[in-house]
Formats: sequence, C-alpha cells, structure tokens
Amino acid sequence: MCGLVLAAGCSDALEQDTTAGQVVAVVNTDPATLSLVSASTFSATAVDLLNAAGRPATVAGRVSVLAVPLPGVDSTVFLDFGSSGAGRRVQLAVGAGAAGVAIADDSTAWVANPTNNRATLINYRTGDTSSIAVGPTPQAVVVTRSTLYVVNANLAGGAPAGPGSISWRTLGGKVYAFGTIMLTGADPEFATVGGDSLIYVVSRGTAGAADGRLSIVDPALKQEVVVINGLGELPGPAMFHPSGRLLIASEREGILEVNTLTRTLVRGVGAGRKPGGRGVAALALDQRGRIYALDRGDCTAPGVVHVLSAPPDYAELETVSVGACPSAAAAVFMQAAP
Repeated sequence: MCGLVLAAGCSDALEQDTTAGQVVAVVNTDPATLSLVSASTFSATAVDLLNAAGRPATVAGRVSVLAVPLPGVDSTVFLDFGSSGAGRRVQLAVGAGAAGVAIADDSTAWVANPTNNRATLINYRTGDTSSIAVGPTPQAVVVTRSTLYVVNANLAGGAPAGPGSISWRTLGGKVYAFGTIMLTGADPEFATVGGDSLIYVVSRGTAGAADGRLSIVDPALKQEVVVINGLGELPGPAMFHPSGRLLIASEREGILEVNTLTRTLVRGVGAGRKPGGRGVAALALDQRGRIYALDRGDCTAPGVVHVLSAPPDYAELETVSVGACPSAAAAVFMQAAP
C-alpha cells in the first residue's frame, strides 16, 4: 500500500485504483488500539493511539485526518496521515466526557460532551478549544450547510428520560442563529448526513423494548420529516451508501437497510444481513462502495472485519483480523503532505 509507507509514485497508483492509499481505520476498545485495513490489499496494520485509554466508541475521518474521542479521559486523539502520521491528543474540560465527533474542515472538529451537556470546538492544528451549551446528554455531531447539529440522547441514569432532540447552531459570520429540533425516538445516539443532504438519526430506544427507530431530519426546514420504526433492539450507527441505501449496524440483526428514495425499511428485524452469521457493531465504506462490517466476537479474541460487496448482494469478499472488540470505523487516505 503505497500511501502507508508514503512512497513515491503514489499518484500513478491512484489513477489506476480508486482505493490506492485508502485505509479503513478500525478502533478497537479492549484495549484501545487502532487497526488500519488497506482498501487495496485487505491487510491490517496496527497504529499507536498515543497511549490512549478510556474505551473509545466512535471515530470520524476526513481526507487524511482521523479523530478518536476518549470518553474515559475527557480527550480526543487526532492523527493526520497526510503529515507522516503526526498525532495530537487534545484535553477537554475535566468531567466533560467525549462521545460523537465530526471533523468540520481542515483545522477544526466538534466533539459531543455528554457529561456536562456541551459541545466542544477543537482546533486540532493548535490544540485550542472552546465549548457551547447544548441539550441533555449529547451523543452525536454532524456539520452540514454551515451549521452544527448536536444529537441529544436525553438520558437519566443511563436510560431514556424522554424523546431526544437536536441542538443546532449556524457557524461562521458575526450573527449566529440557533434552535432545537425535537425527535420522536428515545436515546438517539448516531447521526450521519446522506448524499441527499438529509440528516439520518438512529435512536436506540429502551433496552428490552426493541423500539429502535430512524429519524430523517431536513436541515433546511430544521425539523424531523419522517420516522421509520422497526429497527429492533438497540440498533447501532448508520452509513449512507451511494446506491441510495442507508445501512444500519445491529449487533442482533446484522445489517439493516432503508431505501432512502422510498423511505421504507427494506431489511428489518429478522431480515438483516449477518456476515459470518453474526451481528455487526459498525460499518464503513471505501471508494469502490464496498462495505466493511465490524464483528466484535466475544471481545476476548481478535475481532473480524467482513469486507462485503455493495448491496443488495452483500457478497463476502474478504475477512480481516483486527484488534479485540472493534467498535467503530472510518475511511481515510494515507498520503504524504504536499
């Protein structure tokens, strides 16, 4: 993998293979490690997480930058593979917590702080931070249309205290607009922006109730426009596929699927795709539309990444061994700095 060693001639390879230099970064939680899975060779390489601790559960990638929140130690690790793997660990407010993260541009990222009900803006080039108040128990962050959206799970004692919400705030300029979007589902914890510019929010629901839901939020209207039920028990993070499908990870059901054009549930409870016959903790996507499905196993042995063809086939192309208890993944490029 030319990008991994930052070798010369990588531009020629990129012209021949759209995945040349691309890796899927898999965050393993027990202990906290990082596995880089080549999208060209399907081989895994271990990378230091700056002596990370705190069982990381989410990750975000943008071009060559990777962000990994560390909730147990109130910090976030940034790795820039466009700068020979340069890393920085940014400390947040003590007791703030660190949940979902979104990289906004080439120098800043936002991290949800579920313990103190704030969201922190991080300049990952300088290490500077500032924060704003949001709703109760923020868990996920997305940035789109020059606006920050923070998904609030509204938990009390670890259980839903009522429906969740989204706190939004415009970014840039001298005058800021802000507000709240109410959601239908309980315990919304995951969000992604689709290729249609809509925001897709997965609500895990109440443990034992099998009431997971998907909310489709229109950022232009600033409101929830569609709710899709039937995601079952405690669904996980979602990923928008260029085919127009929203794929949702489920450790019980495998890969659930929503047709975003018709806004219908195609693969629901009992019909999920289970690679290797097991559930899926998280999903990632490479440039060719192939799917990387994380299998935690029993969290005592190495986990597995199942590389699948695009839906609707989901044919298993390869399996890659990674660290123990993989929990999140994001694609980045391993390229030399210009």
